[in-house]
Amino acid sequence: MGDRKSTEGKSAKGKSTKGKWILGGLAALVVVTLPAAAQAEDFLSALFGAFGVHRSQPPMTPLSFGGEQNVVFPPDGQVSRPRVYGGGSQAYCVRTCDGRYFPISSTGNQSRAASCNSFCPASETRVLYGSNIDGAVTEEGKPYSELPNAFRYRDELVSGCTCNGKDPVGLAEVKVEDDPTLRKGDIVASPEGLMVAVRGADRRGASLAFSPAPDSIRSRYQRVPVLARQ
Repeated sequence: MGDRKSTEGKSAKGKSTKGKWILGGLAALVVVTLPAAAQAEDFLSALFGAFGVHRSQPPMTPLSFGGEQNVVFPPDGQVSRPRVYGGGSQAYCVRTCDGRYFPISSTGNQSRAASCNSFCPASETRVLYGSNIDGAVTEEGKPYSELPNAFRYRDELVSGCTCNGKDPVGLAEVKVEDDPTLRKGDIVASPEGLMVAVRGADRRGASLAFSPAPDSIRSRYQRVPVLARQ
C-alpha cells in the first residue's frame, strides 16, 4: 500500500509539473505574439478571456472647426461644437413683417445688418445665415421657420409692410454714391459714361468717389456682344 501511494503521488506530481510547463509555454507564446499594448494586461485574461474583455477607449480625434486646427472633440460627440456664422454661409436680409427676404453682402466698412437696413429702411429687418433660407438662422441660432411671419408674404400682402415706403415688393432706392455693395475698382455706368470707384465709403459717412474709366476699360465695354437666341 505504501509503495502504491508513493507511486500515485509521484504520478500526480509529474502531471502537475507537466501541466505547469504546458501552461507556462502557452503563456509565453501569448506574450510573444501579443502586441506591446496587450502585454500590459493580465496574461490570464488575454489567454482565457475569463475575466472580462477590456475595451480600450477610442482615440481623441482632432477636428478642424472654425479655423481652430488643434481643437479636440471626443468621438462620442458629447461636446457641442461652436456655431459659426459668416464665412461660407450666405447672408439673407429678412423683412420681419412678412418674412420676405433677399441675399445680402457686406463691405469692408459696413456690416451686413447696416447694408440690410439701407435697402429696407421702412421696416424692421433681421440678418440670417445659411446655405438656403430654409436652413438659415439668426445670430442667436433661431431658424427662419420659427420667425413669427416666416413665409407670410406667400399668402398675403401685409398692409404697411414695405422696404421703400411705397410698395410691398420694391427696395429702397440707394444712390450710387451711397451703395454699400460697391468697392474700390468697381465699374459703374453713369450719364457721363463708365466710371471707376476710386474710394469706398468710410465709416464717417463719406460717399464713394469716382473717376472716368481709362480707355482700356472703355474699349472693352464699348460694344456689348449680343447673342442670338437658339
